Amino acid sequence: MNQCKQCGATLPENAQYCLQCGTEVTDVQHPAQPQKELEFLKPSLTGGLLLGVLSALPFISGLNVICCLWAQVGGGVATFLLNKQRPGALKYGDGAFAGVISGLIGAFITTLVSIPIQMIMFTPETAARIQQQLDRAQVQPAVRDFMVQFFSPGFSLYRTLFGLVAYMLVFGLFSMVGGILTVAILNRKKLD
Repeated sequence: MNQCKQCGATLPENAQYCLQCGTEVTDVQHPAQPQKELEFLKPSLTGGLLLGVLSALPFISGLNVICCLWAQVGGGVATFLLNKQRPGALKYGDGAFAGVISGLIGAFITTLVSIPIQMIMFTPETAARIQQQLDRAQVQPAVRDFMVQFFSPGFSLYRTLFGLVAYMLVFGLFSMVGGILTVAILNRKKLD
């Protein structure tokens, strides 16, 4: 038989609370096992790879217009896989962190996959057409030169770095939202 640490009352063996004072009984013989650390890398790599490839493909990437759909899916997939490590016990911060990591990984993957696609799409004809449109619009010379260089054929370091930074900001944010939403959905299923 156990005794209450607060009031000293004798407690039945399986008591969770003291019957006299209501103090919670901690089981000294079987202390609660600490939860294992969550492994964020593998789920985030999977979510980031999915996000990165789908966001780089020319026609499929158009669905990102719908609230950055692929970024939210990537964050959601990472959080869903993270939930398998600790079913039903994820916190919103866990989902947000997994989402941000998958968004950053997805930004690098999208940038790398986009390089050969942009080299194919930005032909000399495309650059000439953009330059003509800028000339007709009477854009300031500094902006015009930047835009011509940005859309120049072949590999452009400016375009690549600008794309990487933009992807990191947007994908990180929307993947975080996807991770948080996934935690909310998983927690709601747990309550039902």
